[in-house]
Amino acid sequence: MTASKKNNFKLPKERIEKILVPFDGFKFSIHALNYAINLAKFTGSKIVGVFVIPNDVSPLPLDDLLDPLYSIKPLGYKAKLTRHGEKLLDHAQQICMQNNVKFAKHILFGNPGNDIVAFAENKKNGIGMIVMGSRGHGRANEVLLGSVSYTVVHKSKKPVMIIK
Repeated sequence: MTASKKNNFKLPKERIEKILVPFDGFKFSIHALNYAINLAKFTGSKIVGVFVIPNDVSPLPLDDLLDPLYSIKPLGYKAKLTRHGEKLLDHAQQICMQNNVKFAKHILFGNPGNDIVAFAENKKNGIGMIVMGSRGHGRANEVLLGSVSYTVVHKSKKPVMIIK
């Protein structure tokens, strides 16, 4: 290798100060948290956990959509999912505290893939990278890469690490 090719490699100028980890309750998001904790320890970063409550029910599992009582479920949908998100984020916070990693949590309302990207891209949030599970509750949970992961990978300008 010539000297000129050897010197072309450049490290990113930005230090990763915050790692965004989206949660949905599936094992893949917990695996992602474990990787993010290792990265955070290595880089001195803080982890920011987010849970996105969909503004429509289409990302719900097919079992819920086919339930005969489904039509009455949306009445408590937002409150139920908010409590669920709070539990997930509290659990993630405990894991981070046990590992001496700082943690912040946010609950968002809207489209999970798009809102994760928007949150990460918002400069005031200071997100340096996204670490997320490969699949979750979304419509495409049978395919190789879930619909939310797919959206984030293709729309985000931030580095994205997908964990299986």
